[in-house]
Amino acid sequence: MEFKDLEEQRHQMNIARESIDYILSVINKNRLKKVLEIGCFNGYSALMFSTIAQEVKSIEIDKKAIQIAKNNFERYEVKNIQILEGDAKEVLSKLNEQFDVILIDAMKKEYKEYLILCLKLINKYGFIFADNTISHKEQMKDFFDYLESSNVQWKELNIGKKGNSISGLVEIKC
Repeated sequence: MEFKDLEEQRHQMNIARESIDYILSVINKNRLKKVLEIGCFNGYSALMFSTIAQEVKSIEIDKKAIQIAKNNFERYEVKNIQILEGDAKEVLSKLNEQFDVILIDAMKKEYKEYLILCLKLINKYGFIFADNTISHKEQMKDFFDYLESSNVQWKELNIGKKGNSISGLVEIKC
C-alpha cells in the first residue's frame, strides 16, 4: 500500500525514507510479525510497518499527534495498528509482551531509558532500532555509553538523510 500524500508531505519529524526502507527489509527478510514503536507522531512509520507486520503498537503522549495518526489510520483503513497513549517510559514499564522489532524515535535524551526498558520486551532474535543517532548524537551520550559498556550487539548505520545531514540509525541485535 502506498501512502502517497504522507510521503509527499514528509515532515522533518518523520523517519527518513531510507531508514524505514531498511527496517522494512529487515522485517521482511526475517519474517518478523510484531512491531513496537516509541514515538508515533503522524503515524507514517506505523503505517509503513502495517504493510508487512501482523501487529503494530505505537506509543505516543501528544494528544494532537495521536488524533492526526488515528485520522491517517482511518483514512487508509488500516486495522492492525494500536496506539498506546501516555509517557513512553510508563507504558514500556507496564507492557508484558514480546516484540520482534522495536523502533525508538522519541525524546532523544531518553533513549538510554527506553532501550533498557525495551530489552525486556524484545524477542530473542529481535531487533531494536534507534533513529537520529548521528544528527542528535550530542543528546544521546548516555545511550552510547550504555551500548559501549553492555553485552548488546549493535552497529551504527549511516543511512537516513535529513536535509544535508545523515540522521543515522543504530541497529541492536538481541
